[in-house]
Amino acid sequence: MKRFLIALALVLPACGFQPVYAPGGSASFASGNITIKEIPGRSGYMLRRALQQELAAGLPNLSTTATLEVKLSDGLTRLQFKPDGAASRSSYNASASYVLSGEKISVFGNSDAETSFSVPDAPYGDISAQTNASDRVMRVLAGRIVDDLRLQLSTKN
Repeated sequence: MKRFLIALALVLPACGFQPVYAPGGSASFASGNITIKEIPGRSGYMLRRALQQELAAGLPNLSTTATLEVKLSDGLTRLQFKPDGAASRSSYNASASYVLSGEKISVFGNSDAETSFSVPDAPYGDISAQTNASDRVMRVLAGRIVDDLRLQLSTKN
């Protein structure tokens, strides 16, 4: 067993294994000529992944390298309550301010997204519903950010 663990410790770094939430890891991800800086937290990680997918096709009028930096704010709001005080409907909100900067370009803006969901009666069902809502909001928010960037860059000469 000891030999196996030693061999595993030697082989994993060679294959490029890196924990998903590892601190001090790569602070940016390059999607073509766009580098996306790390966004803190689980929601930030999901937003960054969604941005990577959205930006895979690139942006109009952007031929040089650029860096996208996003500041994320998100949270849960309880909308309706049952007579016993338990939540029956909740909303997950997220807003982001972003800056795309490069040699010849600087574009910035704000965007937000929201989704609501029914809180299930099952034990721990609320946690799963919150996680699902957070993931959905991050995908919508990424789409809105990229749409805004495309619009702003398409009007620049």
